Amino acid sequence: MIATVLIGAAGGVAVAFVTRSQLSAPAGGSLTPDPSTSRASALYQRALSITQGAAGFKYVSVSTGGMNETFVGVAGQLGGRQDITFDSSYGSEHFTLLLVGATVYFQGNTPALEDQLGVAVAGAPKLAGKWVSVVLGNGPYGILQPGITAAEQVKGMLLVPTATTRLTTSDGTAATRILGTLGAQPGTAHLDIVTGSGIPLSYVIRSTDNGTPTTTTTTFSQWGTAPSVSAPSGAVAWSTLVTSPPPDGYGKGGASSPSPPAI
Repeated sequence: MIATVLIGAAGGVAVAFVTRSQLSAPAGGSLTPDPSTSRASALYQRALSITQGAAGFKYVSVSTGGMNETFVGVAGQLGGRQDITFDSSYGSEHFTLLLVGATVYFQGNTPALEDQLGVAVAGAPKLAGKWVSVVLGNGPYGILQPGITAAEQVKGMLLVPTATTRLTTSDGTAATRILGTLGAQPGTAHLDIVTGSGIPLSYVIRSTDNGTPTTTTTTFSQWGTAPSVSAPSGAVAWSTLVTSPPPDGYGKGGASSPSPPAI
């Protein structure tokens, strides 16, 4: 994982494809801004409440620029699933996370096993594609567990609202864009919601990563659909594996001290 700004465990800013419809200016007109900070704040808080209280929803996230990551996930009240792909010093990492109760189940390729779980180089290829259970107190747990549930997703929707703008989606849906900043962090963000219901459509951050412009977009769909996740059979306990904390920490991508390539 690289430095996570929002949604998810792989360490990048979580972002997403538009799984619904692209937003555009109303046909025959222009965007209509509303500089009311109080209205923007009220709409933002309502969107957070809707997200936190949802039975479930799907999100697809893509980050481009300084970091390139993809998240595809479903979040619920008590659990969820994430499929994460990004490039690190270990190689192209791909892994899946399931949260069932308080246990995280991890399934990934060799680079992901080395980076996310600290599995020894000699043992990682043998575990590729197999499920590994990670529980509270295990070294990687604090990196893997955040971001999977609906409540955790809310923590990633950083925004200090400043104004709103009316929009219309390509399918004619009336939408409202809540504009804002990231507070103490450099960059801007906006959250698009359905006008009236307040249901989030997409969330976008524009910032920099080591001086490189980065855009992260998270788009939401399938509201009200609770994820169906269950513990996979035959999972190996992380505590039984030969592991050691990666030089830069679990899930950091080996930015300065990558492990040697697997033989």
